[in-house]
Amino acid sequence: MSKQKNKPVQRVAPTAPVQQVVQETTDMQTPDSSWHAKLLAGYIPYVLLMLFSILLYANTFKHQFALDDDIVICKNEYVLQGIQGMPNIFSKDLFDSFYKQMNTTAQLSGGRYRPLSVASFAIEQEFIGTRDNAAYEANCWDENKNGKQDVSEDLSGDGLYNDRDCRVKGFTLRHVNNVLFYGLAICVLFLFLSRVVFKNNKLLAFIISLLFLAHPIHTEVVANVKSRDEIFSFAFMLLTLFYAHRYEATKTMKYLVITGISFLAAMLSKEYGATLLILVPLSLYLFSEKKLEFKNLVPVGLTLFGVFLVYFMMRQQAGIVMGKSDLQDTELLNNPYLLANESQQLATKLYIFLKYLMTQIFPHPLSSDYGFNSIPYRDFSNPEVWLSILLLIGMVAGGFYAFRKRNWMAFAVGFYLFNILLVTNLIFNVGATMGERLVFHSSLGYCMVLGFGLYWLAEKMKQKQVALFLVLPILVLYSMKTISRNKAWQSDITLALTDVEIMPESTSLNGNAASRYLDLSDQPRNKSREKELIAKSVVYGRKAIQLHPGFVNGYMNLGLAYAKTEQYDSAKKCWDIAFKIYPHHPNKPIYYNLLGGSYYAKGFNLGSKQQWKEGQYWLLKAVEMSPDNAKYWYDLGGFSYNAGDYAKAKEAWSKAYQLDPKNPDIQKVQGVLP
Repeated sequence: MSKQKNKPVQRVAPTAPVQQVVQETTDMQTPDSSWHAKLLAGYIPYVLLMLFSILLYANTFKHQFALDDDIVICKNEYVLQGIQGMPNIFSKDLFDSFYKQMNTTAQLSGGRYRPLSVASFAIEQEFIGTRDNAAYEANCWDENKNGKQDVSEDLSGDGLYNDRDCRVKGFTLRHVNNVLFYGLAICVLFLFLSRVVFKNNKLLAFIISLLFLAHPIHTEVVANVKSRDEIFSFAFMLLTLFYAHRYEATKTMKYLVITGISFLAAMLSKEYGATLLILVPLSLYLFSEKKLEFKNLVPVGLTLFGVFLVYFMMRQQAGIVMGKSDLQDTELLNNPYLLANESQQLATKLYIFLKYLMTQIFPHPLSSDYGFNSIPYRDFSNPEVWLSILLLIGMVAGGFYAFRKRNWMAFAVGFYLFNILLVTNLIFNVGATMGERLVFHSSLGYCMVLGFGLYWLAEKMKQKQVALFLVLPILVLYSMKTISRNKAWQSDITLALTDVEIMPESTSLNGNAASRYLDLSDQPRNKSREKELIAKSVVYGRKAIQLHPGFVNGYMNLGLAYAKTEQYDSAKKCWDIAFKIYPHHPNKPIYYNLLGGSYYAKGFNLGSKQQWKEGQYWLLKAVEMSPDNAKYWYDLGGFSYNAGDYAKAKEAWSKAYQLDPKNPDIQKVQGVLP
């Protein structure tokens, strides 16, 4: 048998798909040595994001409390108890302590159950120093109990020594923690984007994370400590998404457990977590490497559903269930659409979609309040309403198209719309027309689209790393606005006086400005400007009740301003209106006793001049305001006796005896008149 000669092997050129696979494999095996790849390697991006967060918000570290910090933290009896208050924090409405202090029941439909952030405030209180509401008595500021006003005890720096110093105590710790929690949330965002959404494009994930981090619309969430619930909710929602993908890829039980725990934490942070029931399946469908089968969704789906039932039972156990609140429905500040007809309500709610988007695109000016009447009602004759409707339709259509193509844009649109639908009042009455903190979650969708647009431009230039330079001017502008806006959140005084100029038609901001000018008039350093500051308070107080004739706090603040300028009858008129609207207001006896004391002092001064009849007039007003004050009745009897009005003298002394029968002075006059 003859041997065959070895033939040379003929090389066949690989087809285009094979070439692509070979190239991709080579790329994966060859480390990227570019500078931006090194920048995004290992823990470096997480360190950079955390440092950037601290840099942006470092000027909040010395801030005090502002807005709802007071009722959620400073005066929340469960927070002040520290760890001991945890059972009540997890078993009661967010505002339960406030409602009890205000002698009212729940005022917001569906209640507010967000115990996780409140629990973190209680833990902080353990380090700050626990106390109960009794500590808010006159000398709570006297930390060393020496009875002296030491400069170090003026924590608010206003020259006064009062309960404000107690409320300010420890807020540096709270603000530092808020910034750190925000930085961690951004790190979780980058983890999710770089490992799930853009797993082959860390640069794009980093750009989006930077844009989200620096966006000025987030200043309220970070600078207002109470809004920690937004930060927690966002971070735990992203952790839920991340670990759902980890489970889907590995089928490891521990990841399923972490998914469930993260979902529960997201729900206990804020109600937004419920959107994960849709977002998790959407994310798994879009970003799973293999074709997603229904059977693979079952374990995650059952876990989410089971955790949701646990959450719902916890909420029910706390007495917080979805439903309406008659108090919210009838109070304009909690129901900003109360005065609008049905057409105006729908049109304005649809317009808010556009308003939110425009505020994200151009975040200036910013405000802590957009309530009645800062955003006037719209109707369907308004072109902005139709633009908003077209925009909404376009988003939904684009989202469905991206969904069919299994494109990441479907997630961006879904995350934006599902979260924003919860805060536009179309489904639930959230108690506000709009709010910057309310769009915190949704802004991720916007930042994803913006970041991709910048990256796309860089790709067109065939220089991907140029995207970092394209984003730089935006980050500079965002940062400048964020750092500047932080200053407004320094205290409730700076916030109110800044924002009332931005939203001059806001009832709440006018009311807050009136109250804060009164606070400024009390400060020793403003003694020379006291009348000027009170006059400003009156202007804002009148504007507040003009905008909302049923605004209780407006009448109360205006009454205080009048009382400080000795316009007692005007003060009484304001307070009579306030307490007719709100008969059980806890400050009712305080304000009327204050007025009674003012009337008494004025009458007593007339008595020192032996002007008994004139003094009697003011003492009659004093007992009208403080009918349980035996001293006022006793002196009214004396004034009436000296004025020759013996019938009134006998009546007054008799009333004084009923109130204080053991008082020797009152006993002596009981037999003077027959």
